[in-house]
Amino acid sequence: MILNFNISDFNISGKPIPGDVADKILKWHCIPMQRVRNLTNYAIWASQKSGYRSVSWERKHGRDGSSQHTFKGMGAVDWTCYRFNENKDCFLDLIIQETDYTRIAVYNNFIHCDYGITKNGQRQLFESDNRSKWKFIKNI
Repeated sequence: MILNFNISDFNISGKPIPGDVADKILKWHCIPMQRVRNLTNYAIWASQKSGYRSVSWERKHGRDGSSQHTFKGMGAVDWTCYRFNENKDCFLDLIIQETDYTRIAVYNNFIHCDYGITKNGQRQLFESDNRSKWKFIKNI
């Protein structure tokens, strides 16, 4: 399989990514999203290199360090695409159909995707407000 992604595309800090995190990025994010990319006629990428963020990076930026982006589990990536506003609905549908992400949250310029545990054990779709507060939309 040819991938349109590089592991370095998922590193917001620029510091070396631990090997186990790189493996998770490849297995849980690059490979499933390559299926999405193969079905689109536009580029997709990790928004602002938003895959991996170390706990120290999170804390330095005023966060508590418990984000899915720290890859304590399978991790999280904020995905975006060419002409996001035009392609958002199709992009979201493909993410739902072609991946196993359990929590998907739509923001203004990207779609957050992770494998966090949901309260009812079902995959869930959310919408984010301007303060990054998620509103439950539906089970998917």
